[in-house]
Amino acid sequence: MEPVAPIEPPENTIRIGQWQAPRPDWLPPECADAINDTAAGAEAQVSTALDSIGIPAGRSDRVSGATLAGAGIGGATGAVVAGGPAAVTGAVVGGLVGGTIGGIAGAALGTVVPVPVIGTVTSGVAGTALGAAAGAAAGAVVTGVPVGAVGAVAGGTVGAGFGAGVGVGQP
Repeated sequence: MEPVAPIEPPENTIRIGQWQAPRPDWLPPECADAINDTAAGAEAQVSTALDSIGIPAGRSDRVSGATLAGAGIGGATGAVVAGGPAAVTGAVVGGLVGGTIGGIAGAALGTVVPVPVIGTVTSGVAGTALGAAAGAAAGAVVTGVPVGAVGAVAGGTVGAGFGAGVGVGQP
């Protein structure tokens, strides 16, 4: 069986299956090329697999494109829906824990710290602020990233299923 060739997207466009959008100015062309190459390669592999089991070439291309678009949109949605609230919760808890630990450690030093614009503050206050910031960042990452990854997998799976169903329904 002859492998299906990857589809080349239009210039300055990001294409994932049947979904495409103009490349945003903030995204370097090299990154857009990497996204397009990966998506086109996966789409071509799915099309080749569908061709190999007897699905007509044009139909397998549509099913493949719809499946990839559904997986991408579902994965992104799942990551945001699951990871966003988890990251916020982790940031709050991490900020509270970090602020407490930083405040205690800073108070143990018993010094004053010069802060631009504000003036001088005690080391306990400075420790609380630094600990809260570090704890919030760590808490957001520690909880948001894994939960977001699980949400992306779940959403991508559901999206791929819906996309495949849409693709199969196309003439």
